[in-house]
Amino acid sequence: MSKQKELRNIDIDSIEIRSVDEQENLIEGYINKFNSDSQFMGFFEQVDRNAFNRTLSDGHNIMGLYNHDSAKVLGSTKTGSLQLHTDEVGLRFSLKINPNVSYAKDVYELVRSGDVDGCSFGFYVLDDEWTVREDGTELRVLKDIELIEVTITPFPAYTSSEANCRSYDNYIQDKQAKEDLELRQKQIVIELELM
Repeated sequence: MSKQKELRNIDIDSIEIRSVDEQENLIEGYINKFNSDSQFMGFFEQVDRNAFNRTLSDGHNIMGLYNHDSAKVLGSTKTGSLQLHTDEVGLRFSLKINPNVSYAKDVYELVRSGDVDGCSFGFYVLDDEWTVREDGTELRVLKDIELIEVTITPFPAYTSSEANCRSYDNYIQDKQAKEDLELRQKQIVIELELM
């Protein structure tokens, strides 16, 4: 099965701007907070505190974008304008805004004014775990992901992209196949007992 890119937008209450001097403006905050539920997407989702470890240590370039638009690059880990690290709360970012890029200055001003206050991330799932909670809702825990990009966005709610739906559908199909197999095994045992 090939990897499918998934996108997640989260509610942010801690995105902030900082002006170091007249030439250096920063946007900082959390891309994701660990072990907190997503909004309901047909299931709930959480990110394990170790989910970003591999992707942050392997050295691949991660882009900082505006609203998942690859034509609106705000920074990258390759150049050092985007810095990412985990702490006890989640995946923290610091994005140095280039004052010579007009849309980057616009994004900075939108964050400063509070009109844009959300973050998102695009990723491939390398390992996840599904469980059913006591209330019957499914919970997906992202255990290991390959981070592709982080985004400043005006839409701070989880998306229900096609990749998300396919991922959930795959889980439901696997769950149904397992239940069907267990039922067939019970039927075989009963048939053998009747012989």
